[in-house]
Amino acid sequence: MANLFNIEPSTIRFWEKKQLISLSRDEENNYRYFDAHSILQLVDITFFRNLEIPITDLTLHLNGDLDQRNQILNNTLITVDNWIKQLNAVSKVLNTRIKDIAHINHCLNGEKNLNLEFPFSKFEPLDLYKKEHISSLLNNPTNFLLLFTGDHFDTITEEIGIIDIPNNTIPKDLLAESSEIFFGGALTVDRYDYSENNLNQLLDDIQDSADYSSVVAQYIVGGLENNRPIDYYFFWLL
Repeated sequence: MANLFNIEPSTIRFWEKKQLISLSRDEENNYRYFDAHSILQLVDITFFRNLEIPITDLTLHLNGDLDQRNQILNNTLITVDNWIKQLNAVSKVLNTRIKDIAHINHCLNGEKNLNLEFPFSKFEPLDLYKKEHISSLLNNPTNFLLLFTGDHFDTITEEIGIIDIPNNTIPKDLLAESSEIFFGGALTVDRYDYSENNLNQLLDDIQDSADYSSVVAQYIVGGLENNRPIDYYFFWLL
């Protein structure tokens, strides 16, 4: 029976001990005897345990009246709906990152036809004391940005990308004041030293790059290059 339900025999014994299931015994050898009703019980128990319903709640459900069972089912449905929302959000991030890595490879292989739009409404200096900034990175690490400014793009600051702006207003910042945003491609940055990057080398290959005063780079994924830990970014000229 344990093999049929893909569970351990000790699990059935535990459920019996917790009075989730009532099993008859063979009078001659004291083996547990399963009839149609006990199999139906096992189906119910395994179903709800797979939903991670606690044993205490499950005891009430299996032995309670219809109102108690209905309440537990409704509570479980709310939990499952929340799981679905979380999994949908995770699925969306995974699909985006898979697509981004494909774009990174296209750029590294010399693809010149990509023209990705800057995905944020604005950006602001990263503040690790702001709960919303940390939450943003936890939800999606590609919200992390690097801003390159200065005569040789040698001033680098950590930024956080923001998509939703209250009341659809965009504060007058560097992004809002920029008349044009040009997608530059994929940037390679040393994970522990932002100044170790190939930005200026890439800018040499971009026509009219001198017309732009800033570069903003969006973190995509980490990796290794010649056994050196590096991070890959998309970058735009502003």
